[in-house]
Amino acid sequence: MMRRAAFGAALAASALSACAGPSLLLLDNEDGSSEGALAVIDEGCGNPDGSTIAGSFTRTKLTGCAPRPKGVGADGLKPDERALINDLPPPPARFIMYFVPDTTDLAPGSEGMIEALDRHFKARPGAEIEIIGYTDTVGKADYNLVLSQKRAEEIKGRLVQMGFPTGVITTTGRGETELRFPTPDETENGGNRRVEIIVR
Repeated sequence: MMRRAAFGAALAASALSACAGPSLLLLDNEDGSSEGALAVIDEGCGNPDGSTIAGSFTRTKLTGCAPRPKGVGADGLKPDERALINDLPPPPARFIMYFVPDTTDLAPGSEGMIEALDRHFKARPGAEIEIIGYTDTVGKADYNLVLSQKRAEEIKGRLVQMGFPTGVITTTGRGETELRFPTPDETENGGNRRVEIIVR
């Protein structure tokens, strides 16, 4: 199975495989890491788990039932592969903003993130923005889910007022799930009261 961390590399590899014939080229993940692996499954080989391929800048011929990756390094890319990589969009950028407890008011120090986001968005034509709101574990889960959505909507509203097109912004509230800093229930934590903004 492919780990979530390797997803970016696998997508790039799938795109490149169409140009490179019956072979697969694995790249770094979007964040520059090389963690993760990819399973290649051929139902005719009688191996339901498939063969595992891992390693950045490896090329694997997709023939036979035991494909083996060969390291080629960044310098070993073919011209068409390098051209395709150069045409890929930049990796997503992430911004985090924090909130005053039980409000949609930004905490001191987070205002500057709005300006940084504005500069980044304007330098990235065609970008889309995903805003995900969270809370800490103080309060009931249902209440926190609503509060997290309100936080995401608050940031969207501010961006729209600044001239961001509303059609490129999506919002989601996830309440006290996916804590950045795991804590017991009813624990105040400023690092968990946040929105995460992904620009891609």
